[in-house]
Amino acid sequence: MEEDKKYNSLIKIILAVVVTFIITFCGTILLYYHYLSKQGAIVQEYDSSKDISEYLDAVRTKLENEYKGEIDDEKLKEAAVKGYVEGLGDEYTEYLTESEWDTLNSELSDFVGIGVYLAENKNTKETVIVGVVNDETPAAKAGLQAGDIIIEVNLEDVSTMGSNYISSKVKGIEGSSVKIKVLRGEEKLTFDVVREKIKMYEIKYEMLENNIGYIDFDSFTDTSYEEFENAYNELKKQGAKSLIVDIRDNGGGYVDSALKIADLFVEKNQPLLITEDKDGARVTQSSKTGKTIDVPVVLLVNEYSASASEILTGILKDYKIATIVGTKTYGKGVMQTIFPNVYKGALKITTAEYFSPNGNKINKIGIDPDVEVKLEIDSQTKLTKENDNQLKKAIELLK
Repeated sequence: MEEDKKYNSLIKIILAVVVTFIITFCGTILLYYHYLSKQGAIVQEYDSSKDISEYLDAVRTKLENEYKGEIDDEKLKEAAVKGYVEGLGDEYTEYLTESEWDTLNSELSDFVGIGVYLAENKNTKETVIVGVVNDETPAAKAGLQAGDIIIEVNLEDVSTMGSNYISSKVKGIEGSSVKIKVLRGEEKLTFDVVREKIKMYEIKYEMLENNIGYIDFDSFTDTSYEEFENAYNELKKQGAKSLIVDIRDNGGGYVDSALKIADLFVEKNQPLLITEDKDGARVTQSSKTGKTIDVPVVLLVNEYSASASEILTGILKDYKIATIVGTKTYGKGVMQTIFPNVYKGALKITTAEYFSPNGNKINKIGIDPDVEVKLEIDSQTKLTKENDNQLKKAIELLK
């Protein structure tokens, strides 16, 4: 009897040790799994993924049974990925197809196309030609103008397809022709344009009356800082005593270029840009080189001055370095990170919001000019120095 009690006690002790070991082991595994998940070493599966695949399988089966036509699997997969990302409802987060990714990749350098700057109307989603690179481009020679709304490319309705898609369709092989239909006012016009190699986004500069230097550029490329600095130094040699910087219709580009240009106007170690990630963590980037431009400045902006343009605008306005003239800017105060090699294209994801040095919000708000001046000409009239009342106001302020 005594031996049975001892035996039972021993069994209980062994079971207790085993249970304790199992609990400790499982707890350790769970903690380690949680750690690896946080580090990105483990990709967690979501229950919804199974549901989505089941829905897609059901749709696929129904198409195979009922659809009268050919089924292109690759197009279906591409459209599925694109639509899935669009479900976020973020206008800047998107899946870029292979052709769209190639287009975006080459957009800030030379390419074969027609030589226009495109922008998307944030209210109507229409794609508008906001300008031509120069008068010698295929678009200019064919008769396309700023303000034209692109509605068809090679007979395909692209009125709601967005600027990235339209850009990918407009570009092509050098010497080939593209048919473009636009809406100009109430009139629909069609142009046959022959594609050529285009040198994009070159900074233009000249001396205006009263020793006013003028610098105009339409995007922030990887060479914009060097070009801008060279343009200013050349104007300074010619006797410039004040400066107009024209970033109307400048849709943005490399943030680093905008910060380097801003650095020329701001004293060293001053806040330039505040960014905030999805967790609310904020990082402040400051000026590095110190102020080298110390003349009166007017900055020209409009409703298509966006993204990196608004970064520069916010800096010059907050520090009262420049008088901002024109109309309220676009209001794109978020940054995107591109993740290539997703399916066959790339994933562009909004990863941060940015704020001006004073902490002012820009996204979906824009930046108000110090002096509001609306352009007096209509979209069908070519802009020149003679009819550009915004430029005239800038000159007047600097006189």
